[in-house]
Amino acid sequence: MNTTQIKCFLTLAETLNFTKAASQLFISQPGLSRQIVSLERELNTLLFIRDRHNVRLTPAAAVLVKELSNFENQLEEAVRKVQKIGQGYSGTLTLGLLGGQFVSEKLTTLVMEFMKANPHIDLIFRQGSFHDLRSWLNAGEIDIAVTLDFDVAAMDGVIISQFYEDSTVFAISKHTKTGRKKVIKMEDLADETLIIISPDDCRAGYELVHAFLKRSPLKYSDIRYAPNLATVMMWIEAGLGFGLVNHTSNIVASSSIRLLENIPLSPGGNNANTCFVWKSDNYNPAIPMFTNME
Repeated sequence: MNTTQIKCFLTLAETLNFTKAASQLFISQPGLSRQIVSLERELNTLLFIRDRHNVRLTPAAAVLVKELSNFENQLEEAVRKVQKIGQGYSGTLTLGLLGGQFVSEKLTTLVMEFMKANPHIDLIFRQGSFHDLRSWLNAGEIDIAVTLDFDVAAMDGVIISQFYEDSTVFAISKHTKTGRKKVIKMEDLADETLIIISPDDCRAGYELVHAFLKRSPLKYSDIRYAPNLATVMMWIEAGLGFGLVNHTSNIVASSSIRLLENIPLSPGGNNANTCFVWKSDNYNPAIPMFTNME
């Protein structure tokens, strides 16, 4: 049973007249008859009783009318929904946010403008680690990741769009011996534990810090690896050592934290820009609608 047969059957059932039904369907009367006969053969059931003057429904046809009327309405609604989603007028857009980061005013403004312009698109948020965001992107569980550019620069099959500029900085708790000093120099950190993010979560961040270690004239014998950025920040704030964060990390707002702006991570600067990244084979029409607004 196909949609043409359904339309022919329902129209004839409503008019009980082959001529009128064929006219409404914009087909010939013989064409309509062929559709009805084909349907009856497929169902192995007589649907219409025909004589010279009248067309009547069989009991089986009366049941089919009731069932197919609901089906036709559901089908039309499904088509409308699919067309709206395909044109970007409705649907879902899922964003993955890097855990431990401020939701910046710029992102908040963009979200508000997008939701106002597209009230029928559900904007959904998930928060996770660097590893989570990469995994969710590859699995199609999120449409866009909002993350730091250095972590996704080596990913294949993605499109990266810079959202706003940011930078990394070493941070230490004021509750540590070094953190209580009026002026903190690089050599003061030699006696502190260096907290580094695990390469399993962010290999790029791990390599940035190890590149710093190779250039440093100091030797850091006490190094501790944290499984994710949230743990890095918690360990720093707890006074377990110093580590690398970015300026939009939640820890930056803590009154117990000192940012070591005078200690550069690399000669080329400490850039770590926030970006949008999405898979190049993700054809959700809401992606360009969102990313092109900023």
